[in-house]
Amino acid sequence: MALKKRKIQGIWSSRWTFLAAATGLVVSLGNFWRTPQESGHNGGGAFLIIYLACVLLVMLPIAVAEVRIAVRARGNPIHAVDQLAHYAKASKHWSLVTQIASVTALLLAANGAVVSAWLLVYIGKMATGVMDGASLDLVAGQFTDLLAAPDVMRFWQRLFVLLAIALSAMNVVRGMAGLLRVLLPVLLLALLSIVYYSYALGDFASAVKWMFTLRMDDLSWRGGFFALQHAFYTLSIGTGALMAYGAYFPSGRSITRQLFALVIIDAGVLILAGLAILALVFDQHIVPGSGPALLFISLPFSFGNLVFGDIAGTAFFLLLGILSLTTVVALMEPTVAYLVERWAFWRPLAALTAGSLILICGDLAISSLAPFSELRWLSRSFMEWVDIVSANVLLPLAAWCFVLFAAWRVPKLVYGVREGWFEGLFFWIWQALLRYIAPPAILLVLVVGLYLRVTA
Repeated sequence: MALKKRKIQGIWSSRWTFLAAATGLVVSLGNFWRTPQESGHNGGGAFLIIYLACVLLVMLPIAVAEVRIAVRARGNPIHAVDQLAHYAKASKHWSLVTQIASVTALLLAANGAVVSAWLLVYIGKMATGVMDGASLDLVAGQFTDLLAAPDVMRFWQRLFVLLAIALSAMNVVRGMAGLLRVLLPVLLLALLSIVYYSYALGDFASAVKWMFTLRMDDLSWRGGFFALQHAFYTLSIGTGALMAYGAYFPSGRSITRQLFALVIIDAGVLILAGLAILALVFDQHIVPGSGPALLFISLPFSFGNLVFGDIAGTAFFLLLGILSLTTVVALMEPTVAYLVERWAFWRPLAALTAGSLILICGDLAISSLAPFSELRWLSRSFMEWVDIVSANVLLPLAAWCFVLFAAWRVPKLVYGVREGWFEGLFFWIWQALLRYIAPPAILLVLVVGLYLRVTA
């Protein structure tokens, strides 16, 4: 069963290429500015155990379904689900799920482009020594001044989106694949260098204690839910991006093994990044923040008060900028692939179209950051509302609907289960997790996550 389309995107040349591309998708800012801090506040090692269990038992089965369906259909997520729904004699409206997912991916990319503009600004700040010896109030003032400078943010946002368009416009096999194969190992080496820097100059022992000590008394139901929520976000379930990359997965390779390796890499980066960041922050005897406060206040202050902090800080923000770039490019891929395959767009034109939509939404987000902007409602900026709608409503909704489709409507034949008792047992376990564990877990992420977000 193969999708009839006007333009073939190609197949990754090897498993490593897919793994590099998928790593560029899932290793994102959440690994650096949220999960490590949540683990410390919610039981340390206990939080990490729940997080890893949720990734392996809930999110990994969904990811396997996404890639297997994509490999079977060899098309963009919208066409893949539409084709399989037709094959299974199910409702044609199932393709609305991946349409929502593609829109959600662009909304997430738009907010990601704004944050990436901040990262580019801070590369310059660290390289020029602006933070050297600065007080915490001065560093906080630098970030406040940036949020009050929309023209500066727009310049760097446009530059970032142009880079994303250029990378997305490349040929999948000869361009993007070759770049990602080289880029990801370099980034991992850079991360290891920053970890060594933190080990040598930071309070590494406190960071290890914060993240790994089992503190069951600190683990509340909220902590357990946050572990599930972070596990959901970590593999970009519900965006269609993993499906888009999965359509280029080489035949005759084990999808499950590749995705398990992806989980290991992502968890390793999360742990290393958490140790590096927390060691630097604890060394300055300040409480680690979360989200933008950690990346743009706590960390610059820490780098500015350490030996060779300007060099290490520049490398760190450059690392985050490149990781953010690969993530945004991956989030563009479902839309780009759809425009190329369904409407016969020239790939650079498809990338430009997706990038333009990101740019427009990002411009509105930047305008809403001003204190008295007209793009603020109920004390929240347009950027925050976009994040709530995309991350807390559309993303889990699309994921939940996809799980129901993959678990109950897609025939076993589509998944290509091999003969043999071991393969049959493995498929039975995988399908049971997909049918009975994943749907209520994702529904929990949708309902409880939205409640906690709007009442915060």
